Amino acid sequence: MRIAFTTPEYVTSRRCEGGLANYLKKTAHSLAERGCDVWVFVLSDQNNLWSDGKVTICEVASSNIFNMSISKKIPYINLIYQALSQKLNSRKLAEKFWAVHCQKPFDIIHASSYKATGYSLLKNCRVPVVCRVSSYTPIVRSAYGYRRGLAEYLSDWLELRQVADADAVFAPSSLTARYFELVEGIKLNVIRTQPESLQIDMDNSFFEAHRPSGRFLLYFGTLSRIKGADLLAEALPSIFAKYSDVSCIFIGRDDGLPSGEKLFPFIKTRCGEFSSRLSYFSPLDKSKLFPFIFHSEAVLIPSRVDNCPNACLEAQMFGKPVIGTYESSLDEMVVDGETGFLARNDDPVSIQNAIDRYLCLAEDAKMTMRQKILDHLGSIDNEDRIGKLLVFYKDTMDRFVTHGRYTQ
Repeated sequence: MRIAFTTPEYVTSRRCEGGLANYLKKTAHSLAERGCDVWVFVLSDQNNLWSDGKVTICEVASSNIFNMSISKKIPYINLIYQALSQKLNSRKLAEKFWAVHCQKPFDIIHASSYKATGYSLLKNCRVPVVCRVSSYTPIVRSAYGYRRGLAEYLSDWLELRQVADADAVFAPSSLTARYFELVEGIKLNVIRTQPESLQIDMDNSFFEAHRPSGRFLLYFGTLSRIKGADLLAEALPSIFAKYSDVSCIFIGRDDGLPSGEKLFPFIKTRCGEFSSRLSYFSPLDKSKLFPFIFHSEAVLIPSRVDNCPNACLEAQMFGKPVIGTYESSLDEMVVDGETGFLARNDDPVSIQNAIDRYLCLAEDAKMTMRQKILDHLGSIDNEDRIGKLLVFYKDTMDRFVTHGRYTQ
């Protein structure tokens, strides 16, 4: 099967973070290992064609339709800039896709809903388009603490059309599927994300250079309000007061609060006398990140809204319990008291209690929990989630042919 992904991000030497980027990398490689011919058409700051192992990466320079001087001269241009840029970028990706398709046809297009990168390929009557829903953007924006203006309405409309007009759609979590069905009346399939299958050699040098003296909790991923990083500013001080040997490490891009204040300094200020027990590192590639996960006590993912995040799967891959939240999709991945602990959503006191519940466990109880996590990962492997994705592709292609829309 020849598969084309369209996406606004992918893991490169210039950028290693991003949930969608990491999902695409491991999914593309897993499909390639199954014998598929996989191309990733990704928006970039340059035009470039290269190979990431068995996967072909086609970077397409994104459109910069207006410079700052023009945007200042034309009133209200910023209100349509985001949506217009997304539409033009989807067209650039489509043009590159068709150029490659003419040389050797693709069987299916896999587009992300985020930034509507497949918008210009919808209803093309030649190649079916499946869309993976990254999130329900209005809910996500609210969880970030941002308001929805005209620019956001236009951008959301493009993403909604990407979902509604695709030949088939799926989401990795029941939470996201439920939002779309309740609010937009669109029924989504649920195909859960495959755990990491790439063999990554761990580079312990960075960890050893920054290794804390005692036990440590780990938060990795984007520091943002939607991920609940700000809630840890209220939850951690009591934990530090009770456990003198516990510290917390944050790794990831600091997106800050809606006010513009960066989150790590915010958390550090709120932790007061315990601020010396906090450490922060900018995004690390997986070879350097994984040693931190391996040596951590537990991983903190107190998200307000999420979509079965890669971070949870990566923590579980090392048998590490995740402290997550209900009604965020983490409750679809963690069984409270068995493979981690769950707190009430948007509740720092409940998060603090969940962390405490884990830290006060006896060592044999922690070992039992870690074994249950690894057993759970084994059951996921038996699900063959990549196989389910391939069946989803094939079913979509069969329906496309049956409806008389597929022509070469």
